This record gives sequence, C-alpha cells and structure tokens, in this order.
Amino acid sequence: MVVVAVVGGGCSASSGQHSDGSHPSPSATDVGRPRSGAMNARAGVSGGVMFGGDVPLATAESRLGRKLAIVRVYGRLGRPFGNPQINRIMAGGTTVLASLNTFPGGAGYADIAAGHQDVAIKSWLNQVEQSAVRYHLPAIYVTFEHEADVISDHRGLGTPAQFVRAWDHIHQLAAAAHLNWTGGGRLHWVFILTHFAYINGRVSRFWPGTQEVDIVGADGYNTGGCRVARATHAPFTTGKTPPETPASLFGKLVRFAASHGSLPVFIAEWGSVAYSNANVRVDWIRQMQTFVQANPEITAALYWDSQVPPCNYIINNSPGSLSALASLARSPLMQGRPTAN
Repeated sequence: MVVVAVVGGGCSASSGQHSDGSHPSPSATDVGRPRSGAMNARAGVSGGVMFGGDVPLATAESRLGRKLAIVRVYGRLGRPFGNPQINRIMAGGTTVLASLNTFPGGAGYADIAAGHQDVAIKSWLNQVEQSAVRYHLPAIYVTFEHEADVISDHRGLGTPAQFVRAWDHIHQLAAAAHLNWTGGGRLHWVFILTHFAYINGRVSRFWPGTQEVDIVGADGYNTGGCRVARATHAPFTTGKTPPETPASLFGKLVRFAASHGSLPVFIAEWGSVAYSNANVRVDWIRQMQTFVQANPEITAALYWDSQVPPCNYIINNSPGSLSALASLARSPLMQGRPTAN
C-alpha cells in the first residue's frame, strides 16, 4: 500500500516471495569494489552508498549516530513540494528522493501526457530544483508515481503504456526547463516499482527507457507473512514465515539495471518486520549490508521506518535492530553523499 502524503509512507503492496535473483556471497575481491565514475555521475553520488530512510527514521538520527544522506518523501500532484519539516531536513544538508504521485483518484496518465496538468507539474518540478539550490544540494531525486505496478492501487489511472507516455511528458517538461542534471539542473530521475515487477517481468511494460531514467529503484520488504495475515484477517504481531534474503528481494532489480545500460540502483524502500527472536531481524539487516557490499551498482539504500498495519517495520523501539542499522549506517560502505555531475 502507498500512503500518499508529503511525509507519508510507501511499503510495497504485495507479500514477499522467493525468487532466483540471488547473488553469490562477496569474495575478498568483491568487498569494497569501487563504483564506476560514470555510474556515480548518473546517480549524483560519490564516496560510497548513500544511507537514508523515511522521515520517521530522520528523527532517530541521534540514535543512529549520523545524519541521513537522503530522505524519502511523498507528494501529490497539485500540491506544493515540501513543508517545514522537509525544509529543515534539506537545510541540514540531506537530499531527498521525492515522489510526484497522482494516486489515489487524481489525474489519469492520458490527461498528464496530453499536457492538461502542465502548470501543476512544472510548478512542482521548479520547487524541487529551487529547494536544491536554496539548500546547496548538488543533487536531488524525483520519481513519478512510484509502485505504478500495483494495479489495485492505480486502477483507473491508465495502462502501463499510458504511464510511460506520462513519464515521458513529465521528464520532457523538466528537460525543457533545464532542470535535469544533464541540462544544467540538479534533478536525477529514479524509476521505482515494487521488487515483484523485476521478479515477474512486469517491469518491461512500465519502462520509459534509459534516456529518461537515471537510476533504477525498487521497494521491497521482508514481510514475515504480515500481508497474508491482513488479507485473511488473521492476528499478526511478529514474523511467522522464514525471512526473505535481500538477494531474493532485490537480485533481479540489480540484474535489470545491469542489462539496461549499467544503470545505478536505489533500494528506495526496504525493511523487515520484527520476529519473536529479535536476532532474526538483526541478522537480516546485516545481510543487507553484505548484499549492498557485493553489488557496486547500488548507490543508495533507504530504510522505511514506518508501518501499514499489521505490517510494522518500525525499529525505533527495538534496541537490537536499531543498533544493527546504526552499525550499517556508520560503516565505510555507507558514507556516500550527493554530488554534482
């Protein structure tokens, strides 16, 4: 489910499943492999992988022992970009990954592609660019209608082909205004679907092409069976099913990016429910560090510290999990920062 609000949440809408998208464990030659210069320029990232999360995680920075490099925010077509809380985050030197969503019940993709929403779209894009300039952020990140592959949420907005035309139109509006990083601006475009779209191949139906996407992203979670519990109205407090590996969630995402121009990758939302054995989630967070280390294509990873009941990924009240995330956040691997091309 996607909760559309400026500081609201994401969380992909389907429960976890295993896939054949795993990567081998990192060898001595894998660990610390440098990201390529071209990939870093397209991602607008230098110095490693950007560690980030949603707004609730940003409030836990003192407990993490560091400032987030990037924060996930969610906006709605027709509403202004930002608010006082987001502005404070950017003023502190943290960039954002911002969604421009029309869901739920907003303008359809055909309406957007036809130019009927241009005034609102251009206003929002300009506000993002102006915020980057005002707060001295060399790179800032935008996406249109993340998780568009969740048909139940986006029914009525249009077909995948119409989504592509709408994305094309919005990207061209930014290009014409010289807002994109390739045209003198600071916007980098992140294409975000659920991890399932990469596993089941639906990504190809929504893909705008390498000329209009700078970074390939996905939202994916270790749900522990919480979504099945919600669908069946069964009680759920902690994980009931074996945890997914990060590779099973995001391996196909990395492969897709590699096969489409060696594009950089953002893990735009990730998280895990708690288990009765607290060590399960702690170990899972450590597995994420190993997975990111083994895949140099990954240039940002953002933990979603929120919930869509009964799926609860919040770790602020879990000392062990928060400590594991803090260890990941402070590792040399995760010291990436936004940079100019």
